[in-house]
Amino acid sequence: MGRKHALDCDLETERFHLRRMGRLQAFLLTRRWRHDPELLEGLFLSPRSHSLLSWWFRGPRPNGRTRFAHAIVDKAGGGIIGLHMVVRPGDGSFAYCHVALHDRAWWGQGVVVEARARLLEHFFAHGTDRFVATIDARNAPSIFNYRRLGFRATGNGTTRHPDPATGEGRPAVELELRRQDWLGASRGDRHDR
Repeated sequence: MGRKHALDCDLETERFHLRRMGRLQAFLLTRRWRHDPELLEGLFLSPRSHSLLSWWFRGPRPNGRTRFAHAIVDKAGGGIIGLHMVVRPGDGSFAYCHVALHDRAWWGQGVVVEARARLLEHFFAHGTDRFVATIDARNAPSIFNYRRLGFRATGNGTTRHPDPATGEGRPAVELELRRQDWLGASRGDRHDR
């Protein structure tokens, strides 16, 4: 087994432990998501259920080198409320991320911004130059969360996953956050956007 990657570690925020997960752990945590239409719509633009085998190949696949998964664990209660993925393809100079909260009691409670801010800080400190996102233009909460963290709109495009009704990508907003912009903003500026 190879040496552990410097990015593949546990982290903490004020309210959450961000616990690194391997592929099997992430699969076991998320296997019930394959029948949750709301989560599937947010992740894949389709509420269509997946078999276990399909989920093994479509669900989170962290490898600790280019794909990283962190369970979001409530410090007060100890329960896992969701999962955050960061993917660094190629040379790792850029990354993109996904998050899903299966515990609906935490929706609208600032979890995404708090967890993602800590992960951005960690990945920028370890060589990532920028984060990019292509978000379904109708997903206002996700766009709001990215903007709150300092992401800037860079253009319009289409989603990676096709709309099941049309077979084509949906209109999307393209966003980006560069390391120098993240490091240049104070903590208060990031959370007050």
